[in-house]
Amino acid sequence: MRYLEPRKSGFDSYQSGRHDTLNFESCGGETHSSDDVASRPLAQILQFPIRVAEWITVRINRKENQMTNEHETSTTSTSGGSSPRSSTDGQRVESFTPTGPVWASINTQSGDVVVRASDVNELKVTLSVRSSKNAYLLEHADVTFDTASNVLSIHTLPRGISFSSRGLRVGPKKSWFDFGNSDVDVLVEVPKETSLEVATVSGDTSLHGSLGSVKVKSMSGDVSARDSSKTLDVQTASGDVNSGHVVSLLKCKSASGDVVCSSAAVTTEIYSASGDVELVADQPGKIVVRNVSGDVSVRVARGLAVDVSGDTVSGDMGSNIDLDAKGDGANDDEVIVIKISTVSGDIRIDKAS
Repeated sequence: MRYLEPRKSGFDSYQSGRHDTLNFESCGGETHSSDDVASRPLAQILQFPIRVAEWITVRINRKENQMTNEHETSTTSTSGGSSPRSSTDGQRVESFTPTGPVWASINTQSGDVVVRASDVNELKVTLSVRSSKNAYLLEHADVTFDTASNVLSIHTLPRGISFSSRGLRVGPKKSWFDFGNSDVDVLVEVPKETSLEVATVSGDTSLHGSLGSVKVKSMSGDVSARDSSKTLDVQTASGDVNSGHVVSLLKCKSASGDVVCSSAAVTTEIYSASGDVELVADQPGKIVVRNVSGDVSVRVARGLAVDVSGDTVSGDMGSNIDLDAKGDGANDDEVIVIKISTVSGDIRIDKAS
């Protein structure tokens, strides 16, 4: 049997008062310790599934922290301090202060993702909706930052929970082919050299600034990373990929989207079914391109020696430079090895202007 404690008449602090009050209201009169509300007892009391109880627990704790922050801000004198979280009808903003390099994980369905890296050691997350009728989605998004490990996690919909025309639905993780009607757009401002992983179904991903290791998975959204990164790994079905300077490793797998790379990495691997591939090779290294029906075009920077192995079944192959590892400048010993194979696409290798 579970015994209930009477409601306390006074509290040591505003935060403890809000904590106990929220626990009392959510658990039918039971007052807990200073620990968070346990999801399993909550599920037993209210006869909810565990997943629903976990979701409600997150909402309760988040509401408690929000009200505490609002109270602390309102009682602070004119010192210029600001709350780490603010919200309007169409936006939700959260700010953090990292203590080192950041690793970010971003998961959306149809919302666009924009990441901007700068020299400022600040971390800012802005969630927005395109219509005021979808403002409720802002509260359901999960944004967490672990200061000990400097790990940022963003889920525009909590794991195991989705929304339909009938409201909240708890169930197994949705398939990538379950396209949602609406989602939250994500803007993340991070310190430079941040590493990140983005997973989205139909939202576009746009990356700006100097980043570390980047991995993007997309079903139909476009991926744009036109600045620099140490490594870039992109997997997409029908989205286009546009990348800038990649230092060490560039990997791209695409079914029907086009791939444009303005500066190939030391190791570049591109696999495409029907999309066109355009590359600029400006440093020694190795490029491997396998395509089915799309065309492949590689432009080689002056001063680099080229060693090409090309194979096409029904397409044409042409070049305006020497392809037997003989360069035309002072860096003849710096060789770039290019291996290209297509079925029906054309292959073109030219000197960059």
